[in-house]
Amino acid sequence: MPTYSYIAENPEEGCLRCRRGFDLRRPMDREPLTHCPLCRKPVKKMVTGFSTPKYTKPVSVSDAKKAGFTILEKRCDGNYEKL
Repeated sequence: MPTYSYIAENPEEGCLRCRRGFDLRRPMDREPLTHCPLCRKPVKKMVTGFSTPKYTKPVSVSDAKKAGFTILEKRCDGNYEKL
């Protein structure tokens, strides 16, 4: 489930939670919030960044073989040889 960030449309009127902004996990098929769940003042959805998984090490030939991939190496004559 994605996490959405919300903040009060008018920070002077909102509660402490929506004045500072809050994050909420909601299914993608649900409509965005229009009011703070605590004080019922109008809120707007903020555009925020997202994280992606990062690989810490390059995939080696042995890791690729363990995963079931066929490893080929190109030779100088233009043919490929299976490793």
